[in-house]
Amino acid sequence: MEREIRRFLKNTEVVGHELIYLKETDSTNNDVKRLAKAGGMDGTVVIAGCQTAGRGRQGRSFQSPQGKGLYLSLLLRPRLPAERLIPVTALAGVAVCRAVKRVCGAQLGLKWPNDPVLGGKKICGILTELTAGLDVVLGIGINVAQTSVDFSPAVAEVATSLQMELGRAVSKAELAAALIEELDQMYAALRAGDLAGDLAFYRKVCVNLGRTVRLLSDGVWETADAVDIDEEFGLVVRDARGRMRTVRSGEVSVRGLYGYVE
Repeated sequence: MEREIRRFLKNTEVVGHELIYLKETDSTNNDVKRLAKAGGMDGTVVIAGCQTAGRGRQGRSFQSPQGKGLYLSLLLRPRLPAERLIPVTALAGVAVCRAVKRVCGAQLGLKWPNDPVLGGKKICGILTELTAGLDVVLGIGINVAQTSVDFSPAVAEVATSLQMELGRAVSKAELAAALIEELDQMYAALRAGDLAGDLAFYRKVCVNLGRTVRLLSDGVWETADAVDIDEEFGLVVRDARGRMRTVRSGEVSVRGLYGYVE
């Protein structure tokens, strides 16, 4: 797999110079954390054929069957203050969209804050973890070749794969190479503090904007209108009383996605 990926991979500045492929692992994020503790190189990428304990946001599991998806984690050691790292997860979503567009010709949407979607369902999971030393561990799992039987009943309601939506096979090696290249460009923009292009792209493909959303805050759901993405990739909403505020974290549902039809 590493040899196949490198066949497609063009020169990158930082990301992917160290590329490790594992047939099976518990979690590629765990592998990258271990590498970070051992002094791993900035831009190190770990890719696995399957994960036995893949994780998503808020402690959820991420189903990672053998040979069906692209399961990748990246170590970034940017030496930036914590506030400069806030957009990393959103930027990773942009990188996924651009990589899929390059390889498959399909335009994904982004459900705020970090869900690439296709056909109204989730196509990818992104998990960002920050170490005490402000290293970034960025995990990305893209559903590539799954069919409906590869998802549990609960997951099948909200998830899909590139193969299911496009009706054809997609090269995981080619997609991995494109993603590594896009992550390298993302990382360069992050270090330079030049995110205007990525922000414009995010706004263009964000499926929340102009739609009714439900927000979960302090255990209570409320309805609001999503109106913008601010310069730190926060979601700007207008509540039922016409008041504007920016959401930085939490659960956000979009009418028409993942079964939200009220």
